[in-house]
Amino acid sequence: MNYSFSTSIVPYMRVINIILIFFVSSQFLAQEMSFDIDEHHIDPFGKNSDLVGFIPLFELSSDYLHSKNQSNQIVRLPASIDKVKTAYGFISFSGLKNSMFNKEIALLVEHYTSSDPVIYLDRNGNLDFNDDGLPLTLHDELIVQLANEDDSSAYYHYQIGRSKITDANEAQLRNRYASKFPQNAIVSAKNWLTSRRLSVRVSNDMLEEKPITIFLLDNSVDGLFTFQTDEYGDRILVVEGEIDENQDLTSILRQAQPIDHNAVFELYGNNYFIKHASRNGNEVILAVTSQKTGRVFKDGEDISDFAIPLLDGKTTAIKDLLQNKKYLLIDVGGTWCGGCIKQEPTIKRIYESGQVGVVGLFDHDTPKSVRKYIVAHDIKWPVALVDATFKTRFNITSFPTYILVTPQGKIILFDSNSEAIEKYLSD
Repeated sequence: MNYSFSTSIVPYMRVINIILIFFVSSQFLAQEMSFDIDEHHIDPFGKNSDLVGFIPLFELSSDYLHSKNQSNQIVRLPASIDKVKTAYGFISFSGLKNSMFNKEIALLVEHYTSSDPVIYLDRNGNLDFNDDGLPLTLHDELIVQLANEDDSSAYYHYQIGRSKITDANEAQLRNRYASKFPQNAIVSAKNWLTSRRLSVRVSNDMLEEKPITIFLLDNSVDGLFTFQTDEYGDRILVVEGEIDENQDLTSILRQAQPIDHNAVFELYGNNYFIKHASRNGNEVILAVTSQKTGRVFKDGEDISDFAIPLLDGKTTAIKDLLQNKKYLLIDVGGTWCGGCIKQEPTIKRIYESGQVGVVGLFDHDTPKSVRKYIVAHDIKWPVALVDATFKTRFNITSFPTYILVTPQGKIILFDSNSEAIEKYLSD
C-alpha cells in the first residue's frame, strides 16, 4: 500500500492548522475587553445617605494610646502639638502589616473642641507622628487617602467629618462607647469625628458601544482588590447601564461576587467572566464565557419557601412568618452594629404599627450575646442567627440591611435605611 499521498498534504494541513489557530485566537480576542477603572471612590450607602460611622475621641493624658484590645506607647509626638488640647482615636485600615494597632491606625486631633481641628494621621502605623506628611485641617469634611504598605499605588479612602450629635443623644452614645474603652477618658460625643468608608470604586465604561458600570468593593479595608471567599472578602460587580451613585447601592451591590474567574455577569445577552482584575483596582479584563451566573436572591423573587433556623431551635419558612396579609421585614444586623442600634427605634415603630411582621437575623454573634441583647433592648419579634445558607443566597455585605417581603413572599425592597422602609410602607 502506498502512503505517499498523505505525506504530500502535510504542509497544506499545517497551513490550515495555522489559519484555524489564528481564527480561533482572533475570535477569543474579539470577545475580550480591557477597562481602565476610574479613580472614583464612593460610599456604598450613596452620597445622600446620612449613615456614618463614629470615631470616638479620648483625652491624650499620657504617652500611651489605648484601643479596645491593645495599648502602645507613642514613639514621638509632633514637636509643636498642644497635648492638653489634643484627643486621639482610631480608624480601621488593614493595609499595614506592621501597624502597632492590629488593623487600625491612630490619629491625633489637636484643638478637638474647635470648628477647625487639626488631624495628625499615623499613616504608617508606627506611632511616630512626625514621618506621615503634613497634618490635615478639618473645616467641614475631607477625604483621607491611605496607601497600602505592599503597593503604594493602592489606596483606601475615608471621608472624615464632624459629629452632629444632639444634646439628647450625647450622653447615651458616649456611655455606650466608654464601656468598650475602659482605660480611656472619653470626650464629649459632640467633639467626635465621623467617617464614611469610600470602599466602592466605580467606573462607567462602554461594552461594545453599550454602557456598563463596574464596581470594585474593598471589603478588606486595605486598598487592594484580591480574591477572598469569606464574607468580608473583596468583591466585583458589572451591570448594564449607568447607575446613580447618589442612591443607596446596597441592594445592587449584593450581586457582587468574589474576584476570580468564577465571577460571571450577564451583560446584553452574553455572559462575561472576570479574566483579570489588577490588585490596585486600575484595570479589569472581561471575556465571554459559557459559564452561568451566580445564584443570589434578587428583587421580586419569591422566597416564601426559604427556611430560617430560629434562635429557639425551631426552623421556620418565610411563608410561616407571613401572617394576616402583612408585609415581613427581615432585619439583618448584629449586637455590635452601631448603625443597627441607632435605627432600632424606627424598626420598633414599624413593628408596633401592627401592619408589618419583623424577624431579626444576627450575624457575627452567639446565642448568648443575642439573648442578652433581646432582654436589654426589649425585642419582641422572633430572632435567628445568620447561617451559611442565608449568607450564600442573600449575599449581605453591609449592616444593617433591611429586606422587605410582600404578603405573597416576594422581595420588594433592600435598604440600609429604616426610614426608607417606613416611608415605603406609609406611601
